[in-house]
Amino acid sequence: MKLFKSFALLAAMTLMFAVSATAAPAGNLIPKINSFDFLVDQSGSMMMKNNAAGLLTRTTTKAAIAKEALLRVNEEIPALGYSGSLHTFAPLSEVLPQSTYNEASMKKAIESLKTEMPIYGRLTPMGDSIGVLASDYNRMSRKTGVIMVTDGNSNLGSDPVAQVTALYNSNPDICVHVISVADKPEGKETIQQIAAMRSCSVVVEAEELIRSNAAVEKFVADVFYDVAGGRIDLRSVQFGFDSAVITDESAAILDEVARMLQSSPRNVEIGGHTCSIGSDEYNMGLSQRRANAVKNYLARKGIPASSMTAIGYGESQPKFDNRTEEGRRLNRRAEIN
Repeated sequence: MKLFKSFALLAAMTLMFAVSATAAPAGNLIPKINSFDFLVDQSGSMMMKNNAAGLLTRTTTKAAIAKEALLRVNEEIPALGYSGSLHTFAPLSEVLPQSTYNEASMKKAIESLKTEMPIYGRLTPMGDSIGVLASDYNRMSRKTGVIMVTDGNSNLGSDPVAQVTALYNSNPDICVHVISVADKPEGKETIQQIAAMRSCSVVVEAEELIRSNAAVEKFVADVFYDVAGGRIDLRSVQFGFDSAVITDESAAILDEVARMLQSSPRNVEIGGHTCSIGSDEYNMGLSQRRANAVKNYLARKGIPASSMTAIGYGESQPKFDNRTEEGRRLNRRAEIN
């Protein structure tokens, strides 16, 4: 209890300096999903502190960080008729069954989550838990969002990446997002692999959600709604090593982007990015070629070139860890905003 009070005080102090933004009026919001589930890791590793991260994580458990981040997200979810639920894994439990979303009911469920439990002997069957819940997710009203809250560690049972792949194969209208408290390379790698499977996936650090109102608002908007006539984050497309060629997979994403822009015209910025391999000068040129390739593709689909700005950022804005092969692959991208 003393530990959680210390964390709550520090969090309150942090929020005094948090970046704020103005949420859009509820009448202008269009739901991206119809139903969602919070899937929260309660394993032994979540009851550990994370000495490698920021000040908040050094003073409390990862489970407490995750809980505080979820409470902040819950406060921001608009009342747009969603159906929501909350499950835990390690142990696998239904804390709140799927029902019409209510902020107060979800808050009560989140507040019941444990932040201090025994560590040793409590392994993490993340993949098995996703597999068990897959049938529930397939019965939820589509489109569906699954928001995992985890450090990415999985050390018992089936491969979580394989289970998410199976979930996607059985349900084309589902998207898995992650609120991360990852502090080990293998956990980060698992989260990156899950995020890379579908362009709709959103990954955010739990500590960032605690520190920044703007981060909370962006995460909720990215997962839960669009703003009619406003800004849309259209995600990213990936490129091969040292390549600016639009792949078949990227083309499918860009075809959907083109349809969105045709139905709701707006100005967009296309940002090209690279991994850290190569010189700064070369990567700046490569990133510009990637941005230009996306712009040219969309122009061929009927989007006016005058409404698009292509900018190369080189390797200056990595989203993933350039120290890993998977992270470098994900950083070879173009983002459309």
